[in-house]
Amino acid sequence: MFHLRTVHLFKRHFASFLKHNTSAKLMNLCSIYSQFVKGETCIRGYPVEIIIDPTNMCHLRCPLCVTGQRKNERQPGMMPFSEFTTIIDELGRWLYKVRLYSWGESFLHKDLFPMISYVTRSNIGSEVSTNLQQFSPEDADRLIDTGLELLIVSLDGASRDTYQQYRIGGDFDKVVHNVRAITRARAKTKKSLPVVEIQFLVMRHNEHEIDAIRELAGELGADRVRIAPLTLNVRDAGQMGQWLPREEKWSRYDYGKKVDKIYRKRNRCGWLWRSAVINWDSTVSACCVFEGPKADLGSLRQSSFKAVWNNELYQQSRAVFSQKGKTLGQPRTLCAMCKGDPAAKDDRQYGLY
Repeated sequence: MFHLRTVHLFKRHFASFLKHNTSAKLMNLCSIYSQFVKGETCIRGYPVEIIIDPTNMCHLRCPLCVTGQRKNERQPGMMPFSEFTTIIDELGRWLYKVRLYSWGESFLHKDLFPMISYVTRSNIGSEVSTNLQQFSPEDADRLIDTGLELLIVSLDGASRDTYQQYRIGGDFDKVVHNVRAITRARAKTKKSLPVVEIQFLVMRHNEHEIDAIRELAGELGADRVRIAPLTLNVRDAGQMGQWLPREEKWSRYDYGKKVDKIYRKRNRCGWLWRSAVINWDSTVSACCVFEGPKADLGSLRQSSFKAVWNNELYQQSRAVFSQKGKTLGQPRTLCAMCKGDPAAKDDRQYGLY
């Protein structure tokens, strides 16, 4: 599973590197990774990829999602378009990709199409992950015109009954119909974008449909399928028994040791050097794992990104992974708890968040 994940991530990001590379971006990329290797805490440069969450609202009730369970610590809302463009204007010179999703359903935002178009015009790759419930087939041509490069569609079942066991409130037939509308519109215009990726979270109730989802994706004209591992609180035996697939090879966890096989392979968290998450309210978080104000390291409504990127909290977070950070004092961020291996710290915690 770790090898497959690496292959999928390479496919997702390498095309953006080739298409949007410039001398300024390449120099920044090399500088960032050099400082990552050295463990520098004050960064000369900018992230090469960011997540911007247009909204943290969603209409589905997925059982292991903090948004689906309406347990978000951050207030619900939508990013103003003017704040979005300000972010892109400040960081666009160095960015290879913007991922327009995090804790919500992006198509709920009325300005999502203009947001994608703005990213495209700024010579940056774009990516959206969606349940495709708030999409109309009539919008397929408009979506293609935005220049969106990657569309990830959550489809965790090859049949209606299986799909609805996790995507509670979702309509299987609507997703299928919308995917087909997008791939047909793309073929009609003779364009290659967006790449359509079907993402299938493997769970106990759907692992028998892995072959079927690959067949369905082919019928719909999707470009690829990602068989993805589920994330939950592995310390909770009830969650493991209810949701994790019976075949451990489809899981990110070692069932015997109850540890994450993916993240435990890392000695240092690259997110703090190469990426950032900007929430709908323009607060900045180190990564996309933990939800809510507890993960915030600064606010773009109060200062520039450059100022946040090297503020005390960011430097303390990087210091968790760096010998050079011992003089910065005791870290006060979530990174000190996570240490690059995110996991629930409470046996009673539902999900990871």
